[in-house]
Amino acid sequence: MSDNSPNINDSGLTWTAPAQWFTLQLPYGLVVNESESSLLEASPPGDRPDWSLTLYSAWIDESSAALQPSSFEPEILFPDLIHSTDGPEILVPGLTRSWRGSSRMPATSWWQHIFPIRRRWNWCLWIIEYENILVVVSVQTRAGLPMTQQILDQCVSMLNSLKFAYQLALPPDLFRQEVLNLARNQFPLLRIEESGNFGLRLNDSEIHLANFYRSYISNPSHLRQIVLPGLTTVVRLQEWGPDQLMPPLHEVRDRIMPMLYPQSEARDALAEFVQFPWVGGLQILFVLDEDESYRFVHEELLDAWQISGDGLYEIAMENLRQYVAEHPLEVSVVESGEQTSMLVPVNPSAWNSARLLEGQLHRRLREMLGAELVVGLPNRDFFVAVSFSFPELIGEVRQQVARDFRTMHHPLTERLLVISADGVSEYCE
Repeated sequence: MSDNSPNINDSGLTWTAPAQWFTLQLPYGLVVNESESSLLEASPPGDRPDWSLTLYSAWIDESSAALQPSSFEPEILFPDLIHSTDGPEILVPGLTRSWRGSSRMPATSWWQHIFPIRRRWNWCLWIIEYENILVVVSVQTRAGLPMTQQILDQCVSMLNSLKFAYQLALPPDLFRQEVLNLARNQFPLLRIEESGNFGLRLNDSEIHLANFYRSYISNPSHLRQIVLPGLTTVVRLQEWGPDQLMPPLHEVRDRIMPMLYPQSEARDALAEFVQFPWVGGLQILFVLDEDESYRFVHEELLDAWQISGDGLYEIAMENLRQYVAEHPLEVSVVESGEQTSMLVPVNPSAWNSARLLEGQLHRRLREMLGAELVVGLPNRDFFVAVSFSFPELIGEVRQQVARDFRTMHHPLTERLLVISADGVSEYCE
């Protein structure tokens, strides 16, 4: 799996920042949370950990006055200072500054204002400026506990592992502006404007940019090559006549395929297309396979073809079974002792997730992994299947899938599924 999760390796976990700006090595044993896409929190396990680390990252330029480094200095982040001094140095690219100090806990009742004898907490702060990226890291102890050298050494070691990307990707708002400029330059006769939370409207057609952005952050130097084919396809569809937009069923019958989609997007941006509910927050939609692209089957096509939604489903499943027979799935298998513990497809494919709609794959997976198994579907092109006999591995896969879902292109679901003799259901611990 990939992108924005902690990936497991010999030295611990590799956490990837938003837009893949940098990576950070986190040692085993820490509890890691991402409360926002730009905020990482890590601490030792337990209800009341002795210390916690918070990392915030942001893109800064002339327009981001509120995000200047001075907004994060000790007097602002840690008011009611008792003392502050230079903190431990870290060896990372860019301009770095550090402080170490202690502050009084804020008053929480009237008597603390009268008798201001309040407990202190100790902290350490680093501000890193690298090109357009600002990284702010703070470490705080639990109230009344010292900032030990062991805590500092562990945090400095983590920060020294920070590695910035060779080329930094633009944040989403600036990416959309670049795409908007590209579209207007390429198609000057069209009316092009921003649309929705993260889309563009080209005349009467709307294009969402999420999947383009996920591809772009992996290769920031290829924005034009990533985006322009999609824009061109939208423009070409606007030039199609009725015969191309509403082809007869007999001409396209063998190209109708099922495809899984996140329920939220299917019910919102894709609401006018034929769809059925599935499990795990997913919907089944139907597409016409155009080799290098595909387009969704619109409700109006059912009327033109004079078939029902159920009839469309049967046609699509028949084609999927034919595809599966002609394209056997090649998988990588992980063995634990004499038992298979996990498997993943070797090659990504737009139809890998759709294979899970077909019972033949269920039977084969159960033969290899046991009567019941857990499946993760972070995106359209990939899945991971894990035996129920390895609960610790299921826990690791759950964390990985949840983070991959937020960063991989064509995301599907962060929920895990169960395949058993009864079919597919949602996994519940």
